[in-house]
Amino acid sequence: MKYTFRRNSHIGAMDAESDNKYLKECFFETGDLQVLQDCSEPKRIVVGRVGAGKSALLGRLLETFPNAIEVKAEDLSLNWISNSDIIQFFENAGVKLDLFYQLLWKHVFVVELLKRRYRITDRDPKGFLTNFHELFRRDPAKQRAIQYLEQWGDKFWLDTEMRVKEFASKLEQKLSASIDTKYGPLTLNAAGAKNLSDEIRGEIVHKAQSIVNANQVRELGEIVNFLADDVFSDPLNRYYIVIDRLDDAWVDDRIRFKLIRALIETAKAFVRVRSVKIVVALREDLLRLVFDQTRDAGFQEEKYESLFLRLRWKPAQLRELLDLRIAMLVREQYTSRRVTFNDVFRGEVRGESAFDYVASRTLFRPRDVIAFVNCCIELCENKEYIPPSAVQDAEKKYSDGRLRSLADEWRNHYPDLVIYAELVRGRPASFKFTDITEEQFQSFMSDAFEALPDEDPFKQLVSEYLESKRSMNYCLQQILKILYTASVVGIKPQATDKTSWSFLEDRGVPDGQYKSSSSIQVHKMLWRALDTFLPPRLGSQRKG
Repeated sequence: MKYTFRRNSHIGAMDAESDNKYLKECFFETGDLQVLQDCSEPKRIVVGRVGAGKSALLGRLLETFPNAIEVKAEDLSLNWISNSDIIQFFENAGVKLDLFYQLLWKHVFVVELLKRRYRITDRDPKGFLTNFHELFRRDPAKQRAIQYLEQWGDKFWLDTEMRVKEFASKLEQKLSASIDTKYGPLTLNAAGAKNLSDEIRGEIVHKAQSIVNANQVRELGEIVNFLADDVFSDPLNRYYIVIDRLDDAWVDDRIRFKLIRALIETAKAFVRVRSVKIVVALREDLLRLVFDQTRDAGFQEEKYESLFLRLRWKPAQLRELLDLRIAMLVREQYTSRRVTFNDVFRGEVRGESAFDYVASRTLFRPRDVIAFVNCCIELCENKEYIPPSAVQDAEKKYSDGRLRSLADEWRNHYPDLVIYAELVRGRPASFKFTDITEEQFQSFMSDAFEALPDEDPFKQLVSEYLESKRSMNYCLQQILKILYTASVVGIKPQATDKTSWSFLEDRGVPDGQYKSSSSIQVHKMLWRALDTFLPPRLGSQRKG
């Protein structure tokens, strides 16, 4: 029986949470899962842009291994910490709580791992420790580790939220007790910290910092060694802690970046435990924000690079992914015969194969190709295949959707990306830095000033230009850096260079390469959304 596309047919949803059916049947292994499940491989922070497949990858790991434990950040009640007046008092006074946040993550992970390893219940929360006492009675370090576990043993069976509150409460008590009565009555909240004199502040910070630094540091360090040497030492019996969705609103932004930085440090510390892997998914833009917000003296980003598993898809892999999903759609409706992309997309589109046309209008992410194909299918109800004309007709809706998606992806960095992108609207697909005239730029900046809300940090730059405090050249470079980072445009520094795209380059283009000789290329994905003026050969084939 011949197949035809039905109304509401599609090859998957835009997010992993809504795409369970296709993810389960059509998961495509690029080699990343193999790296992730290898506990001896240091890569454990899965980094990728929106729609690159982070959640799908972590979901597969959870499905594959019975000892993979999902820890949901939103279930940890970490807002309890950000809402704690006592903790906020000391943090605003200048006490660094970075070490405490690392200890908090370690504590959560140690408990979750031991609960799974020994099947701890409320009936016998400490029973698993009995044999260890005798085994390590002559090893002081391991005895201290066991004593720490005994201290918390009767809380192991509680849910994670209660354990986090219990752990943080102990720090509150110790910090409160450190306040000397000679200071008189103090208001222990964020506002109270601002009213401290420099002398009192210095004394409080010095004393409190020593408490934070000493707070169970040795015990937890010894526990990690204990886990590595004596509990999780069998490389064939692997355990995973999996954490995703850190870009959601799981905790107040005042401490979110510090907690994520502490999580990265904790995942790094657990490299020592050879049969345990802490696996974390992070969006590239969020990782950048975390490092920018928590950068301290001596920070070197390259020291973390070995931890990062950066998701990159090749066109051939995206082609296989589409083949799997199209085959599943058709098989479910009509036939057991395997139908591929080429069976459905027939004929060239503007002089190139349908797949090359589709792929070149993506950032090489699964979400992009799925979105484009879904737009095409939507226009082909009751048809057996997708003709070239349907691809071109679907491109406008797809392109508009991708621009909105980029704006959502980068909202924390660039709140109004759609307004910034107006700089390249109606321009050729490729143009020179110098093709933008002062008059054109003045008009763009005036429009931007009217459209941008006051809270957008970019509006300050616009205002400085309009008041002649900043040159056009400087402001243009800043805007192009934003558009490059978000992949709206690519930069070709010199005629002999290849075009650089942020979604392909980890390091990007140095500031000095944004110059008058540079060429700017609008990404094909956004041509229709930004009314890009196409090269003559393509323009003549474009549908009206």
